[in-house]
Amino acid sequence: MKKIIAASLILLLGIVLASCESSTDPNPVNEAKGSILMISNPVGAQVYFNNSLHGITPDTIKNVTPGTYSVTLKLTGYKDTTITGIVVVENIIATKTVTLTSDVDLDKFGFTTPVKIYETEGTTVSQPSGLDLSTGMAYGVSGADKALVDIYYSTSGTGGHGYLVQSADLNTTNGLIRVTKFQVGTSSNIYDVIPSPLKTTGTWTNNMDDRETNYVFLYDHDGHYSKIKIVNYGGGNPGDPAWVEVQWLYNKTLGDVRF
Repeated sequence: MKKIIAASLILLLGIVLASCESSTDPNPVNEAKGSILMISNPVGAQVYFNNSLHGITPDTIKNVTPGTYSVTLKLTGYKDTTITGIVVVENIIATKTVTLTSDVDLDKFGFTTPVKIYETEGTTVSQPSGLDLSTGMAYGVSGADKALVDIYYSTSGTGGHGYLVQSADLNTTNGLIRVTKFQVGTSSNIYDVIPSPLKTTGTWTNNMDDRETNYVFLYDHDGHYSKIKIVNYGGGNPGDPAWVEVQWLYNKTLGDVRF
């Protein structure tokens, strides 16, 4: 009989202890949740939460247990962006606004100091007339690096029509072979992010005027697009060769027309 009473007391004590433990649970089932509102510029980015696609911005992630989280945004044409350390509090909407960064891979030449090229006649070794668009280097059209020249500043121009910046292959005297096509843009603002027309559309030529005020799209021998602008010019008198100063954006991704 005593054994039965003792067993009953032990069972009752266990129930009481279990009841006390559940009443002090630091994470009760009915804990209030918070939310995360993700906004992107531009809108329409995919929202990945806990490594799973949740929605499209603007997107509210609801019923989130208080804590610290990370959210990743993905949008075609922009770099994936992960926001870390998002703190969620009970009954509060944590709003995060993110400006996405374009994934266009550009090199910029001549923006700190414009690149100067000279006319092909009456110049010295220190006065190069040709440009390598991919590296930003200026070379002489008759020098050791002439095979790298994409465009050059011609004294006579195509068909003898004056001073022109034109495709290297037009310099048959020095045996240049690289072909570059030109299409004048509609603006003088080289940073207007307007993409180039495709090489297969619009009117492409093999030169540009040395007094052109708008930027000009280029399509080079290797299939890369550039956006070039003449920012200054001078010379042209006896003993003072004509010159132009240029700056350009070079898209490092083959066939990518974005700027």
